[in-house]
Amino acid sequence: MAFPNFPSKEEHHEYLEKFKINQSRAMFTIILSILVDSLGYSLVFPLLPDIARDFGASNFMIGVLISSNALSALICVPIWGKLSDKYGRKPILLISQIGTGISFLILGLSRSYYNILFARILDGAFSGQIPVIRAYVTDITTPQTRASYMGKFMVGYTVGMIAGPSIGGLLGVINWRFPPFLTSSLSIISIILTVKVITESMPKERREEIKIQLLLTQTDPSNKGSIWNEEVIMRLIQTFLTTLISFMFTTSFPIVLADRYGANASIIGSVLVVAGIGLLIYGIILMKPLIRKIGEKNLLLTTFILLFILFIFYPYLSDLWMVYIFILPFAFCMAFMRPLISANIAKAVNPLKQGAVSGWAVNIQSFSQIIAPLISYGFLQLGGLTIGFVDLNSYQLIGFTNVIFALSLFIIGYADLKLHPKLYLYEKLRRKREEIRRRKARTG
Repeated sequence: MAFPNFPSKEEHHEYLEKFKINQSRAMFTIILSILVDSLGYSLVFPLLPDIARDFGASNFMIGVLISSNALSALICVPIWGKLSDKYGRKPILLISQIGTGISFLILGLSRSYYNILFARILDGAFSGQIPVIRAYVTDITTPQTRASYMGKFMVGYTVGMIAGPSIGGLLGVINWRFPPFLTSSLSIISIILTVKVITESMPKERREEIKIQLLLTQTDPSNKGSIWNEEVIMRLIQTFLTTLISFMFTTSFPIVLADRYGANASIIGSVLVVAGIGLLIYGIILMKPLIRKIGEKNLLLTTFILLFILFIFYPYLSDLWMVYIFILPFAFCMAFMRPLISANIAKAVNPLKQGAVSGWAVNIQSFSQIIAPLISYGFLQLGGLTIGFVDLNSYQLIGFTNVIFALSLFIIGYADLKLHPKLYLYEKLRRKREEIRRRKARTG
């Protein structure tokens, strides 16, 4: 029995082979590339608040520094996504990696707060790697396998996030300039991987074939020719809220740990390592079996509810050991929520729009990343707030604000699932395929 809109694994591999794309090799090299990228980022990111403070920056100016990177990405990322749809993924990925290397070199040479600010803005302007890599993963997967492959892509990101803070913390104790110089050097490895190993997932021949297919189906009302439709908008809102919650927590994390618990750089790094190990376990070991066991729909709803509950308890983490407990379910939510939402966004547009929609998804994330540090560091700068007869400290303000965002995320996500019941149709088709195989095995 054929399912033309949901090709089998064998059919999809045959299709990719027409364009000399080996799925396993492509995923391996993409994971290595994102590993190098995330390692470089995480080497420097935890040190930024202290570096800025050394140059006399206030908490609010630290928030501005972190937001500046996202602001420049907000402007430039959609452009990179569209260019990758037009010219292929590989050349745009290469340009982004070169720009990232230069920006971290400038950061290492900085002599003032404003030099650092310029370096972060430049890095944001060239942050095209994530949308292009997401589009690449979409190019080589099918709807029924996309979420699990997005999870594998997150594995490379996670390994980098585990190793980066520890290495950056050790080097930063010696001299804060060493981590950005190392990051700049790592970008050379990314460039070599891109040039020598990565196979273009959207060669000209494939783009031409997809164009012909779209022309033949342009009268089909189910053809998703535009990236702007109800499904995309609802899922971009989910992306916005997920990133807003995540960044309100993570960007303020080094200062909260230092001020609330008296944590030093090594303790901050150890908490991040615990989070990274959790993400690694969830992405490598649990992602695929959980998706097969309970389905993407139920898994996504579970993460929405869990995230809401977690931030109810966040303001009351009075001891440092509680933070280590909190970070594991938080990592669980992030490990599953992001690839599931990304996969759902990809399902809402046609193959020639994947770079554009990935660009806009990262653009929305960038917008969240601009707002989130300003809110969280604004709360930290404020110290507390009295609303009526209730006194709220900065940690309660961060936690309860995220509770409101998490509740909004659940409402939008649940509405999306109800309004678009075909979103997870392939799960039913997969179960039907498996039933047919079992029936043939019994009769054969």
